[in-house]
Amino acid sequence: MLVLTPMAVEVVSAITSTSRCPDAAGVRIAAAQTSPVGVNLSAELVVSPFDGDQILAQRGARVYLDPTAAQFLDDKMLTAELDAEGTPRFRLYVG
Repeated sequence: MLVLTPMAVEVVSAITSTSRCPDAAGVRIAAAQTSPVGVNLSAELVVSPFDGDQILAQRGARVYLDPTAAQFLDDKMLTAELDAEGTPRFRLYVG
């Protein structure tokens, strides 16, 4: 299962708490394109999970994974940082 670092939890919580979305809002990671070499992922703020999404919730942060992304990210760790302008940047590491 994808592991969220404390910084990822903080950034996802900040994104959802500053939006005008309902309490079930979260960051959804989905497989945008797959190939034999890997998976291109997309991330977006959504108001709730989609049918079939895996739900990760930690200290108010909610991350939703579509089935393909969940399978690809099973052994990964998600972390985040803020760039100089305060824009969040997410990174994946093999855990």
